[in-house]
Amino acid sequence: MRILLLSILWIGTSFAAEPWPDPVANHVVPYQSLGITHGPVLGQITESSIRVWVRTDEPMKFAVAVSESLPFDGADEFGGETLAAQDNTGWVTIEGLKANAEYFYAVKLGGEIVDIRAELDQPWPSFRTLPDMGSFTHEFNPEGKFNFSFSIGSCQRQRSPEDTYGIYANPPAFNQLWKNHRDDLLFHIINGDYTYEETLDGTQAGLESNYKLYLERGRSLNRFLRHVPMFTMFNDHEVTDNIDGAGEVGLDNGGYLVRDPALEVWNYYANWANDAAGQRGDLRFGEAQLEKGSDILHDPDADFSKLDLATVSTLHIGPYYKGAGKDAEKASLRGGANCGVYKIEEIVDGQHLRVSPPLRATNEAPYSIGTHHYFDRMIGNCHFVFLDTRSERSEFKGPQNATKEGETVLGEVQKKWFLKTVAESLAEFIFIVSGDPWVIYHSAYHMRGESTETKGDGFAGYVHEREELIDALDKLEKPVMILTGDVHQPFSVQITDNVWEFLCSPINSANHPIGTAGLPPLGGWFDSQGRKVKIKWCGGYPDNVHYLRQRHTNYTVVQVNNIVRAGLNDEQGLQYVAYDEPQVIVRFHAGYTGDLLYAEAISTIDSKPESEAAPKENRFGHWFKSEAKE
Repeated sequence: MRILLLSILWIGTSFAAEPWPDPVANHVVPYQSLGITHGPVLGQITESSIRVWVRTDEPMKFAVAVSESLPFDGADEFGGETLAAQDNTGWVTIEGLKANAEYFYAVKLGGEIVDIRAELDQPWPSFRTLPDMGSFTHEFNPEGKFNFSFSIGSCQRQRSPEDTYGIYANPPAFNQLWKNHRDDLLFHIINGDYTYEETLDGTQAGLESNYKLYLERGRSLNRFLRHVPMFTMFNDHEVTDNIDGAGEVGLDNGGYLVRDPALEVWNYYANWANDAAGQRGDLRFGEAQLEKGSDILHDPDADFSKLDLATVSTLHIGPYYKGAGKDAEKASLRGGANCGVYKIEEIVDGQHLRVSPPLRATNEAPYSIGTHHYFDRMIGNCHFVFLDTRSERSEFKGPQNATKEGETVLGEVQKKWFLKTVAESLAEFIFIVSGDPWVIYHSAYHMRGESTETKGDGFAGYVHEREELIDALDKLEKPVMILTGDVHQPFSVQITDNVWEFLCSPINSANHPIGTAGLPPLGGWFDSQGRKVKIKWCGGYPDNVHYLRQRHTNYTVVQVNNIVRAGLNDEQGLQYVAYDEPQVIVRFHAGYTGDLLYAEAISTIDSKPESEAAPKENRFGHWFKSEAKE
């Protein structure tokens, strides 16, 4: 009898539903089997679509299957292709999805599903689309507002353990984000310094290798971005130089001429995840014939007939990649006296441009035509404005000129767009994503302890423009939260009654002690280049420890609270009640442990003048009176 019972149990077990995925049953093939080398990475999430990026070892076609359940039998598939011209990277946009829905996805090569789990014992990657205005509509939430969270961080340097930087090559903060927050986050913002300069050799391939290295070595980063889609904006390390001056017409040869070659690589390794924008065009590269004293650039192989000047920032003569050494980077090899920054005044015809200033030598030289990289996105009642704080700025002319009128971080075109965008925004909250800080300094104090003067990375080196922008934001009766990076120490700063700066850094880089930030108090009033601001909180890293031995990491989670989820009195289900004054909660967490370091709540009422007290009235009915009627 016992043997019979055991046999029945064994038979029942052996015919139980097969687990998925089972590599033995060939449901999936191991990651490295069919040519995928990096990714997948998710980006450009919307209410009905998402992008999936991969890199392969050679150009090839691939497909992405999506399904609301596992496995992927009968799932919709979307085809894409990796391209040799983009270092064998490619992406595909998955469209026609439901709002506020969870989807699993699979990458297929040669008809086979690649096992894209970081480890076999981890969940199959999935994502959630954004809610739309119908996802939570209710009698008490007629506008369809919704709650959501996102994360943000910057400065994610990786160096192998034997290097002096003493930071973890595989960033711990992304493990905490994946472990504790991935199911709550709609997206993650990499706010600059995605990669640092480790493999530069003066070639495009050397710059591409930086991104590959960071995805290979940063396993936690890649795992996180397989589950949570990203947005991003470059800062100085992606473009391998501060590039101040890249937007100042008339400058001659300088490090800012690395801008467009570096951003060409950034486009297919990172910018694919961002939204398209009308002011953004393609980067253009060519070889020009130039004549001294002339204002005509001639490229016999070009077709300028489709060039839209509204999408052009500045033209550079003599662009180059860093890393080959000073001899290989000499201006004489790239255009000599013509190297510099120019404005395109006119498209003469398909092969000729009129530029200013006039050319300084007769020769042939490489050139590049830059574009605008800033963009914005509305998500619910929140307006996200992504600023390019590097590629259109004027040259920093020293701390003694930091308040000089006419010096700019944004450039005139971007500044005009920004002021118009925020003034006309219908959002209740505005988030400004700025790679560089506004009121916190970035000095070199951590090197020798001699001076806290700004070295020009952030708006503290361009004070006249900063004050113009802050004054415009201060006039808005709504909360404006400037999310910044670059300095490796976190801050919460209240600038005016409705404008805050949250410096969300570093997510992995070695720290900048308090002197680097200009020696502000660890809470209190601070004079930022003539503007008095309130330091609410900071990391507090002291200057008595070498900055390379300071290993704090942190990440930031921002929670938008628009509605209350409430039960129903006489049935199952939920009702959604909109707050009269919604809130944002900004939380800083320790990168090693996930522990909460600091949190600040901001309500829309914080930015409004005092008004009459609200009437004491019941807008929702009462359970007792409802039951009494029955």
